[in-house]
Amino acid sequence: MSTKWMNWRLSLVIIAITVGILTLISQSTGTPEVRNADSPSNFVLVDPRPSAEDWPWWRGVDGRNVALSKQFPLQWSESNHPGWQVGLSGLGSATPSIWGDRLFLPVFEPDSQRLYLKCVTRRSGVVAWKTMIHDKDPKNVRDSNLLHLATPVCDGQSVFTVAHYRDQLWVTAVDFSGRVLWQNPAGRYLSETGSVSSPTLYKSLVIVTADQARDSYIAAIHRQTGEVIWRTRRPKGESLGTPVVGTIAGRAQVVVGGPGAVISYDPATGEPLWTCRISASHVLSSVTFDSERVFATTAQPNAEVICIAADGTGDVTTSHVVWRDARLAGEVPSPVCHGGLLYVLAEDGRLSCVQAATGKLEWIRQLSGTFSASPVIAGDFVFCASESGETYFVRTGTANPVIIKNTLAEGIVATPIFAGDSIFIRTIHQLHRISGQNVEPVVERGSDVRRRF
Repeated sequence: MSTKWMNWRLSLVIIAITVGILTLISQSTGTPEVRNADSPSNFVLVDPRPSAEDWPWWRGVDGRNVALSKQFPLQWSESNHPGWQVGLSGLGSATPSIWGDRLFLPVFEPDSQRLYLKCVTRRSGVVAWKTMIHDKDPKNVRDSNLLHLATPVCDGQSVFTVAHYRDQLWVTAVDFSGRVLWQNPAGRYLSETGSVSSPTLYKSLVIVTADQARDSYIAAIHRQTGEVIWRTRRPKGESLGTPVVGTIAGRAQVVVGGPGAVISYDPATGEPLWTCRISASHVLSSVTFDSERVFATTAQPNAEVICIAADGTGDVTTSHVVWRDARLAGEVPSPVCHGGLLYVLAEDGRLSCVQAATGKLEWIRQLSGTFSASPVIAGDFVFCASESGETYFVRTGTANPVIIKNTLAEGIVATPIFAGDSIFIRTIHQLHRISGQNVEPVVERGSDVRRRF
């Protein structure tokens, strides 16, 4: 055997060893994928059965920010409205969730550096309990006056929260009495912005995303045991989009926008169904959907609203984009689709109505203020709330819309929710119930029950 041949073989061996070492290093330092969907540990639980009186997770019962009840007030006074209001100690701008007579919201107390889950009774506003979720992590302290926490989700028996704590993305299950059932990490999380993406539910699973500079993933955790059932890698890059679950184009899908792509996954297994490439460096809003299509809005570096037919497989960028429009896009508020129309709210108050199937623009109305909260469909109106406390009911449909304006004394960043005959609005320092009937107001008392993990 010639010396030249031996040197060539030796080079191949060295290259193979080097590639193997680099692969092992990557696997040991990264967040590995998990495939336990067929494991006995993924046992079936009864599906959550929320009613029209509930708002159990981000974007409501149907996952599209559409209120199921229509008996709510359209006008109220800033200083006097039926219902109640309670002060909220600590920081937070997460939207509450509601099941039955219980309302759940996370609150961060900067003095103690503790994150709590607080339970408020819907009927009276009394704080039933608050449970400490995490304690003393300096990374939770922010310079801003608000801390953008994730909205909890509820299955009728437990409440699930997600939080960034000590370089992990933690999922915590708390029962209706305030007792922590389990607390497990979904995976490593090294984001500089903290966790804002809210969890969602699919059958027996709690689904979360962690879009970060490296090792991004979407994961599903069994909601009774806390075990990671599946975890799938995602494109790297900081992003805050919340996964949305729905039956779209005849199949169950969990869809989330992120750096460079909107991606649909099989919520049972975590396997990607389709990918649509977009130019966004990051995404701050959630997608919305109708029976056949998914809609996403992005702003950086190129603003656009995109409509994607959701029946594809693989890379659908060139085959399933139905329409795009650069005139309408916002970055923070999530769009909402209802009755064949798509409503897009930009941060500067431009509210646009377009035909969902074609992208045809029906109207644009300019609302006053800056907006972070997402619009909500409530009966015959789309409801919008500004950071300075103004709220607007804008008549839905293609005709020139009627607008009803109300005001609260504090700014609104959290998206309001509609449950039963009431609107629940979290302002900077207070939680309001604005009811269609008189409800005895209460004052938060210092003797609230506190439970600690």
